[in-house]
Amino acid sequence: MTEIKYEREVDLVDDFLTALDTGMSPWGKVELTQEWDYRSGITDVLVRTLDGHLVAFEAKLSNWRKALHQAYRNTSFAKKAYVVLPAKTVRTARAHPEMFQRYGVGLCSVQNNCVSIIIEAPVASSEPLVPWLHKRAHDFFDDALANKSAKRHPAGDLQAA
Repeated sequence: MTEIKYEREVDLVDDFLTALDTGMSPWGKVELTQEWDYRSGITDVLVRTLDGHLVAFEAKLSNWRKALHQAYRNTSFAKKAYVVLPAKTVRTARAHPEMFQRYGVGLCSVQNNCVSIIIEAPVASSEPLVPWLHKRAHDFFDDALANKSAKRHPAGDLQAA
């Protein structure tokens, strides 16, 4: 399989979203949104799994350390958080598993619309650090469904419009 070289972060995210849309990712069918804005930052991709867990993703082409810090912030409201990198960059990041363990963040590789978990994210404690933000994220998905401002994908996934 030929390794894709992503020119822009948006191309990496699009490839990642395609994998999520198919329902063939490690998380199965999910509800998803991009660029979810909260007071402390913007999460590149936020999903809610069928069992109701929030999983946040931060994508970068090369600066995995910056993505690690951003993903760590997402653990304040999400059950799990991951850094998403192209296959070429993930080789460098995976050499530092202790950093991902210290921050409680996982690592994923994206290549050809396929997502692989390289380092599994630990499940956050039973209670989110910032409960109101956790609730706000769930409310976002619930409102998208209730207001029918969401789009159903062929695979049955939901993306907030």
